[in-house]
Amino acid sequence: MKSLLILCLLLVTSLHAADGKLIITYLNMPKHGLAVVVQTPGGHTWMIDTGPQSEPYDAGRDTIEPFLKARGITQLDGIAISHPHGDHYGGAMWLLDHMPVKTFVDTGYTARGFSLAYNRLRQHAQERGAKYIAATEGDKLDFDPALAVEVLSPPKAMHNLDTDPAKITEHGLLNTNSLFLRMQHGQNVLFFPGDAYGTGQRYVLEKTPAEKLKAAVVTAPHHGFNTHPEFAAATRPKFAIASCLDFYAGSEVPSPGEKLTKQFEPLGTQVFVTAWHGNIEITSDGKDVTAKKEK
Repeated sequence: MKSLLILCLLLVTSLHAADGKLIITYLNMPKHGLAVVVQTPGGHTWMIDTGPQSEPYDAGRDTIEPFLKARGITQLDGIAISHPHGDHYGGAMWLLDHMPVKTFVDTGYTARGFSLAYNRLRQHAQERGAKYIAATEGDKLDFDPALAVEVLSPPKAMHNLDTDPAKITEHGLLNTNSLFLRMQHGQNVLFFPGDAYGTGQRYVLEKTPAEKLKAAVVTAPHHGFNTHPEFAAATRPKFAIASCLDFYAGSEVPSPGEKLTKQFEPLGTQVFVTAWHGNIEITSDGKDVTAKKEK
C-alpha cells in the first residue's frame, strides 16, 4: 500500500507540467555553468545545457539527476547543448549513461576550437540511442506541440569562421556560434541564447522582426557578462535570469548579476541570479508568466 502511494505521488509530480503549463527551472550550481530544465505543457522534459563537470563535482550526477528524480522524471525527451564549452555540456555524459535520452541537439559545429572531448560526447549520445540533430538558423525543434521552438542563430555557415584568429579567439568563436533559441508558449516568448555575444546577438537583432523580439523571459547571454544593451532594449522582458557565480576573481565584471541588474532593471525587468536566489522557476500558462526563487 505504501509503495502504491509513493508511485502515485511520483506520477502526480511527473505530470506537474502536463496541465497546460510550461515550467522552466534554472538550476543553481556550486560551479560556473548553465543547466536549464524545461518541463513542457504536454509532460515532456528537455535540458538546455547541462552545467559543468570537474571532479569532484558533476552537474549531471550531483545537481540535475537529483532534481529530476525528486520530480519523478526518469527520462529526458532531449538535451540541447548550446555550444561545446564544458560549463554547458559537462553534465551530459552522466545523464546519457544513467537515463534514457531520446534526442541530442547541438549546432553541428566542428571548426576551430572544437574539442575531442565534445566529439566523444556527441558520438556517445548516438551510441546510447539518442537521435542526433544539428540545428541552425531557421530550424524548428519539437519540444512539444504547445511550444514553437525556433533556432535564430547560428547560420548554417557559422559565424566568423574565416576571421583572423588574432581577432577572435577559439573561445569567442564557440560562444558566438551558440545555439540561440526562441521559445513561444501562447503569448509568452522566452529566449535561450547560450553564450552568444558580439556577432551572435547582432545577427539575431538584424534578422529578427522587432515584434518577435519582445519577450517575457530572457536567459542572460554569456551568464550576464556580455548582454548587449540593444538586445536588452529590444526584448524588454518581464524577467531576466543569469546563471552565474557571485564572484569571479580577475574578471572585469566580478559579479555579472550586478551588470545584468544595471542593464535590465531600468527597463522594468525583474532580474534573478542563481548565485543570489538559488533555483529559479519560471511558469507560463500561455498568457501570464510568473517567477519563483528558492531563496
